[in-house]
Amino acid sequence: MANHREVVSGLLEKHAQKARESEYDRSVAITAISTAREVIAAVSDDGTDKEYAASLLSRLQDLAAHYHDPDGVYTSGKGVLGALVDDLYTALSTASD
Repeated sequence: MANHREVVSGLLEKHAQKARESEYDRSVAITAISTAREVIAAVSDDGTDKEYAASLLSRLQDLAAHYHDPDGVYTSGKGVLGALVDDLYTALSTASD
């Protein structure tokens, strides 16, 4: 489980950095990543790596599907979350148990 947590933590920080450097709607991007961080923190790490990954991805996909920050001029934050989910899906599906 530690490996999955490390992968998630690393990718979350990578996307947080991108959000901080965003040229468009920086505050929207930062808020979206912050919200994702809260969702990730709430995912139980009881069970197997596969169960953790499935739960995490399901919750983040749901967040991305329903997320909308009305303060954005160029983005609602969905794209920021979608990119995070895509990277996590790829990384967690290739990480070994």
